[in-house]
Amino acid sequence: MLARFDAKRLRAARKQKRLSQMRLAELCESSDRYIRDLERGTKENPSATLVCLMSRVLDIPMDELVKIVNEEGQTV
Repeated sequence: MLARFDAKRLRAARKQKRLSQMRLAELCESSDRYIRDLERGTKENPSATLVCLMSRVLDIPMDELVKIVNEEGQTV
């Protein structure tokens, strides 16, 4: 099994909190470019620290930002 970052969930949670990518980046001590790349899926492997910070800022559990998938790519 593999853990995959869920870009769509990040975007949805950020929009629900009415945060811009730039503001989320500031609150997570990251760059707005990196947040944008995560949401687009061009970056797929954020650090556990960043996932933790994003989950705190967005007030969601960390596991909502990560999908567990099997070797065939199916969500478990």
